[in-house]
Amino acid sequence: MAKLQIYTKANGLLNDQFNYNSGYKDNEGKLYFGSVQGVIVFNPADFSKSKSTSPIYITSIQVKNKELEVNRDTEFLKKSVLYTDNITLPYNQSSFSFDFATLNFTSAATTEYSYKMDGLDKEWNYIKSNRKVYYTNVEPGTYTFKVKAGNNGIWNRQLTQLRVTITPPFWATFSAYSLYIILCIALLYYLVRTYHKIQLNKKEKEIYEAKIEFFMCMAHEIKTPLTLIKGPVENLKDMVNELPEIKEDLVTMERNTNRLVNLINQILDFHHIETKGFSLEYSKVILNEILEEAYAAFDPLAKKRKLTYTIKLPSNSINTIADAEALHKILDNLFSNAVKYAHNVVTIQLLTPKKDERKFIIEITNDGFIIPKEMKEKIFEPFFRMQETINQKGTGLGLTLARSLAKLHNGQLYLKDSDGEFNVFVLVSCQLSIVV
Repeated sequence: MAKLQIYTKANGLLNDQFNYNSGYKDNEGKLYFGSVQGVIVFNPADFSKSKSTSPIYITSIQVKNKELEVNRDTEFLKKSVLYTDNITLPYNQSSFSFDFATLNFTSAATTEYSYKMDGLDKEWNYIKSNRKVYYTNVEPGTYTFKVKAGNNGIWNRQLTQLRVTITPPFWATFSAYSLYIILCIALLYYLVRTYHKIQLNKKEKEIYEAKIEFFMCMAHEIKTPLTLIKGPVENLKDMVNELPEIKEDLVTMERNTNRLVNLINQILDFHHIETKGFSLEYSKVILNEILEEAYAAFDPLAKKRKLTYTIKLPSNSINTIADAEALHKILDNLFSNAVKYAHNVVTIQLLTPKKDERKFIIEITNDGFIIPKEMKEKIFEPFFRMQETINQKGTGLGLTLARSLAKLHNGQLYLKDSDGEFNVFVLVSCQLSIVV
């Protein structure tokens, strides 16, 4: 069966309109047709299909329906489209289109086109007369646009390609994802560390509460027998004149009994403060007198240790409102630590308040083992003992109790930054007005 071949103006005819009954074929096989623009004569036997293909070029690129120009859009297009083999667009400029054409001047209207975007299109797309392709909202990535031309069923084997790269937003870049991973790892590490810290704190709290409970039980068990011992010791003191040989033993017994009683009272006071059961009884106190009493109480121990033990007080008396017993306990602990740990020097100083200043400052200085800066707060924790002074007797509650009582007076107790020679403990109270 013969194949029907249709020719139109696109194949070179003058036009597609012919007169009625104007066709004729002669003996040589030539065909004659009368058209509105003249006579068309040809011999079908002389026809031959063209096997040549023309090169294809991308002639323009539009981004968001706006054509890119070399001089204006250097950010995207650095040279002519004809010589461009790759283009990079940001994620918010990912809608674009291409125009392309072939150098076929004999039958341009019959040229067919086929295109494909690797990474988007699975198959080749075929179009006839349209020479424009659109892509809208393309995802970030790298793609290759390919286009080829054909005529009379013969396709050009040489493709024209353009690589298109759509950059992702900054929050979707490799660096951003790397940062997300690092943050997730850091968060996981923080959560694990926090969990272990909570568990450790919980365990430490349980140990701490167990210590407190143990000390409380022991304190209550020991306090009554001590009270019973202290009474007879005081009675025996009345017999010292009759039996002078027991005086030294009685003094030793009384000193150690008082020491144990004070220790038990410290433990009980600390427990009361911890359970919010400790209340202050405010009264007018003379700081000079309280400091002199505390100074005198530790003077024998300072002499025994051959320390340079001095106190500096203002010439005028300084009065304040405080709980006298609590203030005694604070000073006793500070004086005791200073005398106990000093090597050669202990100095106590009550600073004269400045005009209109509503607080007093007491500094207790000693030249014992210099406490490191990182231990400044640690020494105020319950039961904490420094390895360098572990051989000294103590419970590790003295400074804790002293600071707690200072806070109840709306004051502060802290260790000054060391100058390398002395430890200086500072007691600051701003409970009420001060009278000089």
